[in-house]
Amino acid sequence: MSSTRRLAATVHKLRPHRRLSSSSSSQLPTSATPTAASLLDSLLSPPSPSASALSLLRAEPGLTAELYSLLAEPSHALTPASLALLHSLPADHRLPPPSAALLSRLLPRFPSPADAARFLRASLAAGAPAPDVSAFNSLLATLGRTRDLCGMTELFSSMRGASVKPDVVTYGILINGLCKAGRVGDALRVLDGMSGPGSDVRPDTVILNTVLDGLCKSGRLQEAVMFVENRMRRAQGCAPNTVTYNCLADALCRVGDVAMACEVVGRMEREGVAPNVVTMNTIVGGFCRVGRVGAALEFFREKRIAWPEARGNAATYSTLVGALLHCNNVGMAMELFNEMVDQGHLPDAVMYFTMISGLTQAGRLEDACTMASSMKKAGFQMDAKAYNILIGGFCRRKRLHEAYELLEEMKGAGLQPDVYTYNTLLSGMCKAGDFLAVDELLATMIDTGCQPSVVTFGTLVHGYCKAGKIDEAIKIFRSMDQYGIRPNTVIYNTLIDFLCKSRDVDSAIEIFDEMTEKHVPANVTTYNALLKGLQDKNMPEKAFELMDKMREERCTPDYVTMDVLMEWLPNIGETDRLKRFMQQRDHSASKRIIG
Repeated sequence: MSSTRRLAATVHKLRPHRRLSSSSSSQLPTSATPTAASLLDSLLSPPSPSASALSLLRAEPGLTAELYSLLAEPSHALTPASLALLHSLPADHRLPPPSAALLSRLLPRFPSPADAARFLRASLAAGAPAPDVSAFNSLLATLGRTRDLCGMTELFSSMRGASVKPDVVTYGILINGLCKAGRVGDALRVLDGMSGPGSDVRPDTVILNTVLDGLCKSGRLQEAVMFVENRMRRAQGCAPNTVTYNCLADALCRVGDVAMACEVVGRMEREGVAPNVVTMNTIVGGFCRVGRVGAALEFFREKRIAWPEARGNAATYSTLVGALLHCNNVGMAMELFNEMVDQGHLPDAVMYFTMISGLTQAGRLEDACTMASSMKKAGFQMDAKAYNILIGGFCRRKRLHEAYELLEEMKGAGLQPDVYTYNTLLSGMCKAGDFLAVDELLATMIDTGCQPSVVTFGTLVHGYCKAGKIDEAIKIFRSMDQYGIRPNTVIYNTLIDFLCKSRDVDSAIEIFDEMTEKHVPANVTTYNALLKGLQDKNMPEKAFELMDKMREERCTPDYVTMDVLMEWLPNIGETDRLKRFMQQRDHSASKRIIG
């Protein structure tokens, strides 16, 4: 008797005694009762599933069900090998789960929705009973969250092939996925199929709003307006709701047409559709984005009375406060902030940061520090960016002692100062002329592993140059190679400018030549500094070379260039050269305008 027939006979005799127990044996016993666990061990034995085990599964559907039940149990850990087996049973051996319920239980066991969808498609192709529409919807939704649009469309096709009728939820998930992926045209085609004569499912307002939102976000605003009138109102008989009007208003605000957005809101009110806080925030934000902060504030004041259910929230106040701070209306921003708190809207970390930043920029450092204290009392942690803004504010006001106190507080809060922190402090110290403190802080910066940036070196070079310590500035400039940092145009310009001002034009020209060799682009500021220096030393021949180089490099002179040359060249009898230079400049400017 063959091993397969002997196993089958044993199954018939001893089936009441089979247990789902684990077994360490990788071979199917011929005399003992085969269990789902021992059968699984045999199937997982390398190099490939046992042929006798596969034959037994084909002969005994009940054993197939028990094997799949074992794999569906959450307590059974799925290894990479058992996952591969799950895929291969329906795909390679045409042994799918024998029931729709079992197939539905197996789908959540896969580590990714793409794996689950592949197993489901293979099982259906192998003849498995199809699960109900809810199982497909759940998997489609999961695929949608991972933006697996290809997987969604393939699963939808398999669903139709298995004669499972999509419901309104199915269409909603698919259309939402297509719209989020920017495939609004495909979403419209799915909507057409859903609305067709052969379909017993009709789109609801949620689905129609999803398509509308897709049209708006893809910039198809005119189509969006027509969609509401033709498809939503007339074809489907769905009345636009709050979400519909909010979509249109938001799209109009994003293209800067706030007036039309207000008309949409007016129609919304006339039709008795209740605005909500999203409506309020959309229009307020639209006005603020186009710089009409006064109109935003007026709209807010008016509508929070007219719309009792949409009086504004923390986001409304945050938008207005941020816009007011941006246009330096600090007094009104503070007034609104206090009003927000009085209305019971607790500021969040972003709101506190906005206030700290705005107050610091306006020079109201004490108010900014008070706001920082309120932020900490409210349970929020200040981040490095907030500390950097405050430190920068105190440095600009030359209050370095307070800036240092904030640095220590920052460290005490467990925050590591970053390159921006150090650059800000180094700039403040350079401006104060405290170069001993500059050296100490730079050493601390390097010792703590904070790599200096090109801005760090630019700050130091400028600081030492301004203090008349040009030799020290050049040493710092030369040390940049050690850190693998390439000097930029600003650093070269700083050295050239201060060397020329100190009448060391030869050194400035050497730096300029080095700049050219290293392919660092010169700009009009570079040439202006050199021309001024050459004028002071009365070195016209070198100036003529620079003027030719400016033309070759297509560097357009500005008013400073022309002031220097018009003051100098006529006095040394070079009026014709000045005229030619001006003609070349005008010709270049004309070509740029025409081009």
